[in-house]
Amino acid sequence: MRDLLSLRQTLEDVAEVDLFLAERLCAWLHCDEDWLFYSLVGVSHALRQGHSCLLLSAWAGRTEWAVDDQPDSGYRFPALDDWHARLSSLPIGPDEDAPVVYEHQRLYLRRYWRFECDLAEGLRLRLDAPTQPNLKAAREALATLFDLGGNHTDWQAVAAANALFNRFSIIAGGPGTGKTYTVTRVLALLAMTLPDAPTIRMAAPTGKAAQRLGESIRAAKSDLGGRVDLVTLDAIPDEATTLHRLLGVIPNQPGFRHDARNPLDIDILLMDEVSMVDLPLMARLFRTLPAHCRVILLGDADQLPSVAAGSVLADLAERPHPGYSPTRTKALKQFGFTVDASGKNPGPADYLSYLYHSRRFDGEGGIGRLARQVIEGDADGSLNTLIAGHNDLEWVPTERIQNRISRWVEDWYRPIAHSLDRAAAFDALFQFRLLCPTRVGPLGVEALNERILKMLNPGRAPFFKGQPIMITENHYGVGLYNGDIGLIWPDDEGQLLAWFQTGEEHRPVAPGRLPRFETVYAMTIHKTQGSEFERVAIILPETPMAMLSRELIYTGLTRARQSLAIAGSEPVWRDGVKRRVERFSGLQKRLVGDQRN
Repeated sequence: MRDLLSLRQTLEDVAEVDLFLAERLCAWLHCDEDWLFYSLVGVSHALRQGHSCLLLSAWAGRTEWAVDDQPDSGYRFPALDDWHARLSSLPIGPDEDAPVVYEHQRLYLRRYWRFECDLAEGLRLRLDAPTQPNLKAAREALATLFDLGGNHTDWQAVAAANALFNRFSIIAGGPGTGKTYTVTRVLALLAMTLPDAPTIRMAAPTGKAAQRLGESIRAAKSDLGGRVDLVTLDAIPDEATTLHRLLGVIPNQPGFRHDARNPLDIDILLMDEVSMVDLPLMARLFRTLPAHCRVILLGDADQLPSVAAGSVLADLAERPHPGYSPTRTKALKQFGFTVDASGKNPGPADYLSYLYHSRRFDGEGGIGRLARQVIEGDADGSLNTLIAGHNDLEWVPTERIQNRISRWVEDWYRPIAHSLDRAAAFDALFQFRLLCPTRVGPLGVEALNERILKMLNPGRAPFFKGQPIMITENHYGVGLYNGDIGLIWPDDEGQLLAWFQTGEEHRPVAPGRLPRFETVYAMTIHKTQGSEFERVAIILPETPMAMLSRELIYTGLTRARQSLAIAGSEPVWRDGVKRRVERFSGLQKRLVGDQRN
């Protein structure tokens, strides 16, 4: 047996769970050789980093987990061919019963291999069964829903027409490209052309994202009022739910009420903010869907991937679009749309539609330009854009951060408590938000929230008027969920209650009934996915860190509608923009590769 404690002290970034799992799996496989032990450590370590597997080509020949001041520390992995031969000699293939699986030069924990296979099967079921719409009815409906005939390609109308042919569709685009506007018309188009009225459900990963989806869909439906009949409008839901509530959470149990044996009764499922959905949850969702159900996914593939393992949207939404098949280009031509056919290997992605024109960031402002430069990894160009002095951008160097934070508090947070009424206070709450890459450190969420509390609540009252709070655990009985934002405000009798916004209404909850929560003037960027604010300030850490990536920065800056401030040092900014999130999986090869070969 290995001395796991000693190993832990000589391996950087390896957790006890990695070592313990590897030791147990080696015992299960009756192989105690170091190369296998460290391969299994790597699988567990990779999973904690968000990968669904260990990709041999990315690790072969490399030394991992070395400690800086210990030259002989870490472990050097075998060369690729040698490593492949060794793993291939073990009984860990897909058809074996081992708790690990080796396939296509990827090493998985079997549980995650099964998630990936199940999701690929659910997707392939739909990709292998394209639909044929009534073209005459579809042309008439498209002409009703969209103002066609301009000089430029209407990518929203193309996405809607393309969805007619698919049981699985992805509509992807950046902020302000009109994803929910488009998908509302997709749902109307389907309702107008399908022979029977469909049962449509809408979902998102978090309560806040579900609320925003519902609000956006309702606004888009109101714009359709003069174009379509009431039957069509009534077919489109007004509300969205979280994925967990859709699947049916069973308290204190890992499973859901709905599964393959108890499927959901849905004809069309629309899911928003898909970049946040991890591989296990997506696989469980597809297990619950009946075979005929159409699935439409919305999201921005450039945003951060899910916190847990997997990057489903990024795996499936290739950038740039690889083009459409000859069959699909011909079909879209019948609607008057000319699109690019696939001109490269691996080939077409008929299920994928991109929206390119951002109405929020029209190219004239700094935020849109900065977003493009960040996601392209242009560290110097993006810094020049920041410092150039655009009306909607502000660069705050390190020496001015502390004074600037105090000014933001006085300008945006202190006035919340002095609002005329609760509605005005909620409006003020979403005017501005401080965002941080991390919770810890002098410029992290915890330190900033503590500093602001000392300024606005010097008496340290547990609750005070105008206090913003964020729920940090799900409580199904109270109907509050992780990430929900509330505001402490008095009722008509002057009693302080926690209020939560649902559409235009505010729901009160007695403070004593609240699940775990925290005061939230500053938030991590991860927690803001699915949210938007009029103004955003991002506080960079003092030194470069592995978690600060271009995807994290892009996600944070695209939360801003009107203006954005970035506070930090130039070296930290450059390092973050250069660093890219890369997640390894076999989903695209398993699904898209099979479809295109």
